[in-house]
Order: sequence, then C-alpha cells, then structure tokens
Amino acid sequence: MRPQPRWWSEPVAATGSAKADGVRKQLGTPRMDPLTVLVRESAQNSWDAAVPNGGVVRYGIDLSRPGPEQLLRWRSLLCPEPEGTDLGVDALFGSGHPVMAVISDRGTQGLGGPLRADVALAPGADFVNLLRNIGEPRDRPVTGGTYGFGKGVLFTSSGIGTILVRTRCRWEDGLQTRLIAATLGTRFQRDGRAYTGRHWWGEVLDGVPDPLLDAEADGVADFLGLPPMHPGETGTDIVIVGAALGSIVGDGDDDEERPRTVRQAAEHLASAMMWHLWPLMLTDDTGVARLQCRVTADGVDVPVPDPVDEPCIRPFVDAYRALDTAPTIVRRRRPATVLGRLAIRPGIAPIHLTTASLAAPFTGPAHHCARMRGPRLIVDYLEGARPANDAVQYGAVFLADPEHDRVFADAEPPTHDAWVPDKLVGEARSIVRRAEAELRTELTAYVDRHGDTTLGGGSQPPLGALSHRLAGLIPTASGPGADGGTGVPRPSGSGGPAAAWITRAPRMVRLDGVARIVTHFQVRAASRPVTVRVVTSVALDVGSESTPPVGAAVPAVLELRDEDGRTVPGDTVTVGPGDGRAWTAIIRPAGGTAARVRLFHTEEGDE
Repeated sequence: MRPQPRWWSEPVAATGSAKADGVRKQLGTPRMDPLTVLVRESAQNSWDAAVPNGGVVRYGIDLSRPGPEQLLRWRSLLCPEPEGTDLGVDALFGSGHPVMAVISDRGTQGLGGPLRADVALAPGADFVNLLRNIGEPRDRPVTGGTYGFGKGVLFTSSGIGTILVRTRCRWEDGLQTRLIAATLGTRFQRDGRAYTGRHWWGEVLDGVPDPLLDAEADGVADFLGLPPMHPGETGTDIVIVGAALGSIVGDGDDDEERPRTVRQAAEHLASAMMWHLWPLMLTDDTGVARLQCRVTADGVDVPVPDPVDEPCIRPFVDAYRALDTAPTIVRRRRPATVLGRLAIRPGIAPIHLTTASLAAPFTGPAHHCARMRGPRLIVDYLEGARPANDAVQYGAVFLADPEHDRVFADAEPPTHDAWVPDKLVGEARSIVRRAEAELRTELTAYVDRHGDTTLGGGSQPPLGALSHRLAGLIPTASGPGADGGTGVPRPSGSGGPAAAWITRAPRMVRLDGVARIVTHFQVRAASRPVTVRVVTSVALDVGSESTPPVGAAVPAVLELRDEDGRTVPGDTVTVGPGDGRAWTAIIRPAGGTAARVRLFHTEEGDE
C-alpha cells in the first residue's frame, strides 16, 4: 500500500545545504513590479519548454478567489503543516480570502526527466531543475538563462512561499503526469537537527518526497479544480498559493498605496505580457502567433493588448519587423565583429494612457531600444536620446548576433532584465560594453538626423487623438471649400462659401471596445441638395501622402452619424436644401498608420 501524501522538511546535510532564505534572495531586489517579474520568468520557462517544431505555445495566468468548498479541499489536502514549522498554510485557508494564481502552458514538453536530483541528469531534466536543484544551467541552446534562480519569483509571489505543480511530460516511452507541492519557508531547528526551510508535499518513499503520478495526480488536479489537460496533451500548471498581488497608488491627490484587486492585478499581468513578450505574440504570414497569451480574473477573460494596435508600443513592432528588411548592422571595429542588428522606427506619442500602459517600463513618449537575443524575449528597454517635442516618439529594437548569444546571456542577472558588463571579464565584457555604446550613439544620431518633424511623420500608430500641436502632421481636409479645421467656413475658389468643412480634427476613441478614428464636419444649409464624401488616406509625412501598395490596408470610413442619431453607412451623404447639421465620420484605422481626412462636396447643378 502506497503511503498517504504528506509534508516533508529537508534537513541540512552534514556537508551543508542551500537554505530557503538564500533561494528567495537570489532575485535580489528587482526594479520591476513583482507581477511583471512573474510574467517574465514564468513565460520564459514556458517558452523554453516549447515542443520542438510543435507550433504554438499557449501561456496563461488565471487569478481567482476560491469559494468555501474549494478552500476546504485545499485545506484538507495541504494540512496539517510540517511538524515544528509555521508555514501559514492553515491560517491562509482559514482566512477565507486567499488568491490563487494558476500559471499554465500547453504546447510545451512539461517538466520531464528523472524525479530525483541524484540521478545522472540527461538533457531535459526540467523537473528536478525547477523543483529540487538551485541555479542549474539550462541544457538547451539559445534559451532564457539559468532555470534555478529565476524560479524564486514563483515562491516569493506566494504569501506563504508555497506552490503546487502539476505537469505532464514524456517519460520512458510514455506520458506521465506528476503533481507535487513545494514551500520555501525559513530555516529552523527541531529535536537538535537543523533544517533548510525547504519543504515538499508528496509521497515520501525511503525518506524522499516524490510527486504523485498519473491517475492519482490527475485525480488531485481535478479535485482542486486545476485547468483541464486533454488526453495526450503535455504541459504544466503552477499554482501560486495565496498569491501576493501588490499595490497601486491612489488617483489624484491621494498617493496612498492600496492593495490591488484581482481585476487590477489581472490587467497589470496582461499589460506586462504585451510589453515583455510582444515579439513572440506577433502573427506570422499565416495569421498565427507563436505565443498565445491569456489572463482571467475570477473566471472572466481580461484582454491582453495586441501590440500591433497599441500606439505606446507600435514603433517597436515596426522596428522589429524592419530587422529582416532594412537593419543597421552594429559592429565593433577592433577586433572587428558583428554585435547584432538594429532598426529604429518613428511614431506619434499617445496623449491618453490606457490599461495597456499599466506595466510600461518607462514613462512618457518612447525613446528607447528594446534589447533581445535569441529567444526573442525582451531583456530591457535601453533609454536613448529624447526628441525635444513630446508629441513624437521612436522605438528601436536590437537583436544580439547569434555568435554572441551566450555572452549576452551571461551578462544577465537572475531576473534577465539587463546586460551588466561588470558581470563579465575580458573579451565578453568588451562585447557587451561596446554594444551598449554603439546603440546609444545610433539613437542619438537618429534623433539629430531626423529632428522632431520627421520623427512625427513616419510609420505612425493609429492615433487620431491629436491636439493642435499635431495639426500639421495630419491635415484634416482639402478639396472644394474644405477647411483646415478652424470651424469657420472658408470661401471656395469661386468666391462662394464652403458647402462643408471640418470642425474638429481626427482623434482616436474606443467604440464598443474597438479603436476608431472620428472626425466632425459641418454641412452648410444651402438652397440646393449637397452631397458630401469623406475621403481617407494614409499620412506618410508632413504635408504629403502616398498611394499604398496593392493590397495594403488603408483607413476606411465605416459610417456617418448626424447630431440627431441618424446613421448613413459608407462615406457619402446627401442632404436636402436648408439641411445644415453637424456630422461625425467613424473611420476604421489601418494598421500602424495615421489617417488623412478630406471632404469633397458637390451641390446639385455643379459641373
């Protein structure tokens, strides 16, 4: 008969052992919000575990507060606590308010390899590297870095330092499900024996805690309500027990920090996914993203912002795509070597922030370079020269050359959020230092070369929310009697008053959760019927426009609405004699471009 699962506390070996306190400190004091660190570290592990040539990795985080029945199930499973300890498990479930954060991935290999760390490790020993060893180097090329240290955030994100892991992997020519819990507590002594403060919950056989396997593991996962895992599917679920959601500063004059709600935490997680995972979230030629991200709050989906649609990050997306078509090769002269590829693209700075900016790594307009290496995960955003005009921004992307991927990886701290030359020596230090120096030089030269006006007129985010400072970048009207947006009718070339004119410059709004450009125009009450057509095009530079390539997206007028709520589909409306009313044009933006809006009008009888 197999023993009942229980807690097991690790004693300190005679030769010494890693203490739980030390493992928690391995991350140091990250500069980023803990929820952002959680996204970066867990997503990196999921991406590194992708099934070779397996297609899409599905990665998600579900936040929820279990109901009373679910809490009883957790409590019955993980209590009583280990003898002589005070892990806080019983108190947590007795409080009635814990948050569970479930990090899931599918389309991955799961945590495979042997169950125990004293077995000779072959490539792919992910189970022991995550759950038993500390700081074990990754055994796959071009991966995120050291597996062991970064896992500390999983434990520090729990108020009681406890996680539960269910994984399914391929092992010994078959599929195997594994389930185990682990805790990083505090070192302690009991009966004259020293303990590390590391604990595991599982089947304790011959003095070693092992995971529950297969049907027993699946049964416990179902009992606790873990995400479904379909037959034949591999992947991992990590439950952070009693998740710490952090705090936010109050609005307005109230700068008091308040605990995040589940919804607020979920929105931050979604924003962090966009800012740090976006290169993998972009769709390929078939319309499929290699990494599909998901967030829920108490069972309700929280949208993960699409980086293509968000003005705050769109210049980085454009720059990333330019790496394959028009890169700048960053080199070191002596000794000559290629350090990587760089691309820079401009945009118009957003005026109003949205939830997509909650986890932004900088404030204000973008003037940064997103640095990355082989895994295509963002390392950091290196600040560059800032344009004098805060209406414009630019985003750059640097991809380290594959030859030096290991060098740049070695320069990363446990949180993988910087390249620190001082961590290296000799040739490796020179490579990392020179790369940063060359990037700063390129960013400064870009700002000096282009200036504010040119920066504002490149491939721009779909921003219509433009104040008077941007009026020159997106002309609002042209054609017979068209006005520049002052709201005053202007005489036409024949000397007569304009039949229609723009009264408010284009701006971006969200209608039913979808980004739309709106512009307002006025029709003059004429003696004859007037037909007004709203024409849109792509604004490519100051005072200029260009015909897009065949098949390229262009802004499209969806409908026209009058002040009384009348709706006319399309871009054209005809009003009768004496009908002088205000209209609003609803326009669908085209990808990452700014829209130019013009009015063309005719009166009945015009030639």
